Amino acid sequence: MEYKHTLTQIVKGTTAKMSHVVNGVVYYHIKVEDTYYELQIDTLDEKENKDIYFTPSFKAITLMRWIRKAMETGKFIQI
Repeated sequence: MEYKHTLTQIVKGTTAKMSHVVNGVVYYHIKVEDTYYELQIDTLDEKENKDIYFTPSFKAITLMRWIRKAMETGKFIQI
């Protein structure tokens, strides 16, 4: 999938803000310039989320491994 911004542009100096939580999936929105992206993190995946606390906001770079994985699988959504 082709994105308007690169991974570096998405994580550099931006904040991921929690939008909502549904059935164990945490949704974060990240604003880059005039574009919003949505990141979904499945908190029920114990292997991926063993030692992390999900807070209302993160520096986007903190979530970079999830953003990269979502971009590779096409699950990082431009909204």
